[in-house]
Amino acid sequence: MTFFFPPSLSMRLGRLSFVQRGGRLGHHKGSHVSKKTGASLEFSNFKEYHPGDDIRHIDWNVYARTDSYFIKQFLDEQEMRVHILLDTSKSMDFEDKWMFAQQLSIGLGQIALKNSDTVSISRLHHGKKQLFTRKGARQAASWTTYISRIEKPSETSGLLAGIPTIPKGTTLIFVVTDALEPNEHLDQLFKKLSARCKDVRVVAIRSASELYPTYQGDMRLIDSESEGISEVTMMQSVEAAYMLQEKNHQLRMMESATKYGVSVVMTTPQTGPIDVFTIQMRGIGWVR
Repeated sequence: MTFFFPPSLSMRLGRLSFVQRGGRLGHHKGSHVSKKTGASLEFSNFKEYHPGDDIRHIDWNVYARTDSYFIKQFLDEQEMRVHILLDTSKSMDFEDKWMFAQQLSIGLGQIALKNSDTVSISRLHHGKKQLFTRKGARQAASWTTYISRIEKPSETSGLLAGIPTIPKGTTLIFVVTDALEPNEHLDQLFKKLSARCKDVRVVAIRSASELYPTYQGDMRLIDSESEGISEVTMMQSVEAAYMLQEKNHQLRMMESATKYGVSVVMTTPQTGPIDVFTIQMRGIGWVR
């Protein structure tokens, strides 16, 4: 477990928090400042006292200067409800993608838990919907244990089938996937997710050989999900055609994401989880 998600990484993540971009916060107390007034320690404004207001919030210094009663208002602190939709399709079980997806899911959850947020993760397993929810910093260990023990991906259905697993009232959705589904499916996924939550973020993981294949000679390629077989001879022209198709797939995915207000980070296992959180995610304003 220590090797899977070392304490040094957990400590680095403890300094981070999610940046809320639109949407509503939950009703329970947390560490994120909302635009409503409430009972946190962050001062918001003064308002004139009216019968029924809490007299404990009267500012007596202002009264001494103005001979009028004014109430201190404070910004309300509420929790963020974070959900992770984890891709468990067979294509995720290629090279180091699956372990990296688990590490990123653990890290996202630990950031939420250490900021007193509620975090949940859902996935499909043998066609059945699985949901796991935790809240509070003390649950970081059980969160890590649960995700590290998730079975290797074996599903043939896409992420669209997992949307019903997302809890109502979610304020931030992360999708951890390789985004290798057809662009038409991804477009529908982004559309449905954006209708469910105003803040949707996709972590798209690709292995190094998926981005830059180095295979040579005669090859028999087997689709991990459809089990379709393709006989190819890897030549420069074939590699160039593949790279063009991969580039077009990414461009169309990004166009769909932009259309529905979905934010995307493209990464590889070689990047490493620390750099994903502290450089990539921080660089685009996901965390601070």
